[in-house]
Amino acid sequence: MRNNLIIVCLLAVFLKSPAQTPVGSWSDHLNYSSFRHVVAGNRQIFASTGSSIMIYDQEKIQLRRLSTINGLSETGISAIAWSEDHHALVVAFSTTNIDIIKGNTVYNIPDIERKQIAGRKEINKIRIRGQYAYLACSFGIVIIDIIRTEIFDTWKPGTGSGNCEVLDVAFGNGEIFAATDIGVFSADISNPGLAYYANWSRISTLPSPAARYSASIFSGNKLYVNQAGTEGDSVFSIGTQTELFLYDQGVFNTSFDSTDEGFIITGGNIRIFNNNGTLVRSIDSYGFGTPNALQTAISNNGIYIADFSWGLIEKKNSGDYRILTLPGPVSNDAINVCSHNGKTIICSGGIDASWNNLWNPMRVSVSENNSWSHFSIDSISDPLRSAVDNTDSDHFFLSTWGGGLLEIRNNTIVKQYTEKNSPLQTIIPDKPYVRICGLAMDKGNNLWITQTEVPGSIKILKPDGSWIVNPVTINSPTIGDIIISRSGKKWIVLPRGNGFFVLDDNSTPDYFDDDLYKKMLVYTSDNEVIQFVYCIAEDLDGNIWVGTDQGPVIYYNPDRIFESDIKAYRIKIPRDDGSGLADYMLGTETITSIAVDGSNRKWLGTAGSGAYLLSADGTSQILSFNEDNSPLFSNSVPSVAVDNKTGDVWFATTKGILSYRGNAIEGLSQFTNVYAFPNPVREDYNGIVTITGLMRDTQIRITDISGNLVYKTVSDGGQASWDLMTYKGRRVATGVYMVFCTNSDGSQSCVIKLLVIS
Repeated sequence: MRNNLIIVCLLAVFLKSPAQTPVGSWSDHLNYSSFRHVVAGNRQIFASTGSSIMIYDQEKIQLRRLSTINGLSETGISAIAWSEDHHALVVAFSTTNIDIIKGNTVYNIPDIERKQIAGRKEINKIRIRGQYAYLACSFGIVIIDIIRTEIFDTWKPGTGSGNCEVLDVAFGNGEIFAATDIGVFSADISNPGLAYYANWSRISTLPSPAARYSASIFSGNKLYVNQAGTEGDSVFSIGTQTELFLYDQGVFNTSFDSTDEGFIITGGNIRIFNNNGTLVRSIDSYGFGTPNALQTAISNNGIYIADFSWGLIEKKNSGDYRILTLPGPVSNDAINVCSHNGKTIICSGGIDASWNNLWNPMRVSVSENNSWSHFSIDSISDPLRSAVDNTDSDHFFLSTWGGGLLEIRNNTIVKQYTEKNSPLQTIIPDKPYVRICGLAMDKGNNLWITQTEVPGSIKILKPDGSWIVNPVTINSPTIGDIIISRSGKKWIVLPRGNGFFVLDDNSTPDYFDDDLYKKMLVYTSDNEVIQFVYCIAEDLDGNIWVGTDQGPVIYYNPDRIFESDIKAYRIKIPRDDGSGLADYMLGTETITSIAVDGSNRKWLGTAGSGAYLLSADGTSQILSFNEDNSPLFSNSVPSVAVDNKTGDVWFATTKGILSYRGNAIEGLSQFTNVYAFPNPVREDYNGIVTITGLMRDTQIRITDISGNLVYKTVSDGGQASWDLMTYKGRRVATGVYMVFCTNSDGSQSCVIKLLVIS
């Protein structure tokens, strides 16, 4: 618990409420409470989380995000640097891709990433000098011209025997210094031949000239270098003589940074020196906690610290330390996302390919009403799934792969169920191996739970707190997710090539004599057998969709599952090339997650090609999102969820969480608070107008004030969209437009007005 914290959460003026977010827009949901890098300009502070950048405008007292959503080429940030002279932010990625941001324009330099280089390719540090950015790389120094946004040269300090890893660079007295894994090298910076290693000289006055030196800075006519050690780092000063400047056992320095009057050494704590090397200030505590600082910058009499544990810390003169942050989840890790009625729960646990523990500490984030709450417990690991009470959205449960079942009420963990206080079982006595994956609520608000490697694979927690243990033991080494269909049947995923299991308890969970159940593989209508099942979902028509390693398959008559060996259907797409052949829809993809939106369309996550939106029947591909054509952080998408209330589609990727504002929400039983947004539509708006609060399959007619028909459509679930175009492909003229809404049988209707300014 953090006591006496000053946490400042400043939202950019462009952050909007969910109801105003345009259809088709993206939002990142990244962690902004752990930072790795920070650099400062005269007006702005830039702090990197390693996945995105938070920008603090000191004049406007405003925070905003910079990620793939609004400009960055990718995630995985390895270093950043700021050029005040050219008002440019240089961002290096772990792929060695480079972005230069000037104002609202992002210039990408992919040359290093594309070039074939033997050995590792990494960018460790960026230093700015004049119009050039010097990149300390695992294979040398790359110089980028900030004005021309192109690579200027590549230099090769070292001995000539293979690549020398450059970890930092410094400048002073007309020389450039390279801190490397085999010593510190110097050269005349005006020498035109620095691409040749022999024009560099290794500094021999250091006690260990060929050791690993991870940081460097030039200040007050001296060079300071950091020798990496196993029990602590040693800092040496090199001037007229070489001396040990600083050593603290157990302290490992992460960054040397310059100030107007000296330099800063950051390594857990922060030490600020003047140009003479005299310690001016040491920061060993924030008052509310101990620093875990990785980099420090000074701007306008303020100190800004990128702290891995606490976030971005600001210290103004005569003021307290305070945390600058933006709303977001507690972790960028996510294995599962569940979203319903405006509440989204993200579990950040994990298992490996063999379903063994990853031992990720419990980090669970909940988004609701445009705010976040978090659950973090280091003693419990690997949270996997969540299930919300049907009658109380503030009451939900979490499954863990070892820590049993957690019950949450009003954002507080009220109970942990293990083998000690429930029928749940551990696979190793007195050890934390109460492994639970699947959770699902039935219509009676009974919580169905799947357990692995123990007798009684299915357990039920009743609303009154009592338990039911179903006597069936599923013959499978691992038991995964469970869904409950409208007819009450329980469909359970059996991972690792064991197909799935179906149970019909005839709505009598505590009476077993009438139970029907079967374990089965996927048998298709083409007489194929598919063993690997990853996910199961029921659509709005009652069909069961199954995600396999050969694309999606569908059971169109799922209630007959016990009557005969029913077949699953694979969706065939004709080639239309005269061959008469067809291909299976996404037939080579591993489908990791299936979510159904309010228009009965299917959102699919895949193991390696991003995410897809299919039509209601699955025969057409409406959208495809991947790293190349969208802000999607990663092509590996383990979980997708659709919020039926807002239409937001949540993607849990292996590099973080983000959402896309879809155009379909759940259709209502009657017209409820029907409105259009944005309204009014301003002359500079070029997006889509959304009409929401509708019934499913609402007939929409839009006319001008004189009654002339301008546009007509049918709603996607409870929502409809209009691109502001007439049938002739022209934007409508300025005026008031009438939106007439009628349900499918004509028994209900409503009318709203929309003002358009063109």
